[in-house]
Amino acid sequence: MLEVNGFTKYYGDLCAVQDLSFRIEEGEFVTLLGPSGCGKSTTLHSIAGLVEPTEGQINLRGDDVTDLPPEKRNIGMAFQSTALFPHMTVRENIAYGLKMHGYSKADVSDRVEESLELVDMPEHGDHRPGELSGGQQQRVSLARALAYEPDILLLDEPLTGLDRVLREEMRGWLHRVQREVGVTTLYVTHDQEDALSMSDKVIVLNDGRAQQMDSPEAIYERPTNPFVAEFVGKSTQFAGEVTHEDSHAVVHNDSKAITLPDTSHGAGESVSVYVRPEDINVGTEPTGATNEFPGTVIDISNLGNRAEMSIELADGTTALAHTERFPDIEIGDDVFIRFDAERVIVL
Repeated sequence: MLEVNGFTKYYGDLCAVQDLSFRIEEGEFVTLLGPSGCGKSTTLHSIAGLVEPTEGQINLRGDDVTDLPPEKRNIGMAFQSTALFPHMTVRENIAYGLKMHGYSKADVSDRVEESLELVDMPEHGDHRPGELSGGQQQRVSLARALAYEPDILLLDEPLTGLDRVLREEMRGWLHRVQREVGVTTLYVTHDQEDALSMSDKVIVLNDGRAQQMDSPEAIYERPTNPFVAEFVGKSTQFAGEVTHEDSHAVVHNDSKAITLPDTSHGAGESVSVYVRPEDINVGTEPTGATNEFPGTVIDISNLGNRAEMSIELADGTTALAHTERFPDIEIGDDVFIRFDAERVIVL
């Protein structure tokens, strides 16, 4: 559907993106995820025809569109800034794009009403953007981008700036609409929750290079390098050398011996070990379990549906654990953390 091959972009001596290649299949929702300045928006804008590649090729439905201007590519796009015309009504904003794509007057009218229904705003057609909430403006922006049935929909941080509750609501709504319409979508964000909750595939970028391309589950559960492990999700990190003891691989980290899930790492190898907070259990008494260590609670954040507990271990490491909401444990309490070897990520 969409193929990006060897895409590279320089701004003077600054390399924004280096040799990036990926493919998006028909109907897929793919996310470019990474920190600010990693090259994700540059990539998106090049696909849209707004930025000229230094090297590489962009193919859409088998056609090379690398050198085509934006208006020659059948692409829909929505930005963080909705870019709605403030002097036009919602209907007029949606109709504008249809007219630019050569739709007849009758077809424009029909498509506008269909688009308003699609984004659950049939009663807002005569409103102007300034009369709408931020979430409603984004819905109109999306309706305008989808109205002329683009080959691919490009979304550049469209939920940034919305408050947490509205962002979560819009995330679910956007995912539903994308599935309903079946439009191939490339989404850009720095927000891991956006990426993990909506995507079929996630491409993690850093310093202009792809770090991992995989399913959301694999990105979170099986990161391929330390950057991905640390950028996507929270974790407690240990480091040390691997030894093999009684058919188990163990990492010695200060006074701790951390049992690993398998023996694929050779003795003497230096590794980093990551454990997700939801995989760490906290108790007030020792059980003698594998990978159990004492510590002291230094912070508790009650988040409503769970608590996030910071526990300082004897060597000064801070372990992060998720527990039931409002736990019967207080700051300053001595506790024991434990985690299964199967839940340890080794890199």
